[in-house]
Amino acid sequence: MKRLRGSHGMTLTETLCTVLIVLLISAMLAVGVRFAVRTYRESMELSETELLCSTLTAAIGDKLRYSGDVNGGFFAGVGAADGGGAFHIEDGEVIIETIGKEKVKLLGSASYPQGLRVQTTDSEGTGFIEYSAETGIFTVSFAIADAQGNILKETRFDVKRINAVKK
Repeated sequence: MKRLRGSHGMTLTETLCTVLIVLLISAMLAVGVRFAVRTYRESMELSETELLCSTLTAAIGDKLRYSGDVNGGFFAGVGAADGGGAFHIEDGEVIIETIGKEKVKLLGSASYPQGLRVQTTDSEGTGFIEYSAETGIFTVSFAIADAQGNILKETRFDVKRINAVKK
């Protein structure tokens, strides 16, 4: 058997340099993947916030637009066959409480993904719908917050009643 001349194995220094380069590349890759995952989650949270806000705006707007008489926060034709209901925010979800005190969720629980919750924008935490009898316009304002309570989006919109009775 012939000996290979001039063929040397890797030295310890070359091996350590190779391991160091592989570790640096792995660390950069791990940081990059972690950053990409965090950015993706933040992007999805903001996207789902926009979707929830849009869905709530459409659902509340439709209920109020076609409501009948407004009496002390109760809207005829909203929510139940017994004559109407009132909107409330309870446990971060919009519900309609009927005159008979039955509570019906405006949207299902799956509509509030990743711990998103609805809350009022006023400092007292009272109602989020105001009504002007002179103009027949509802003003709705609410905020969408994440599970930690950080407000991600606030919205305010007006809804004109089309079933308003002119006197």
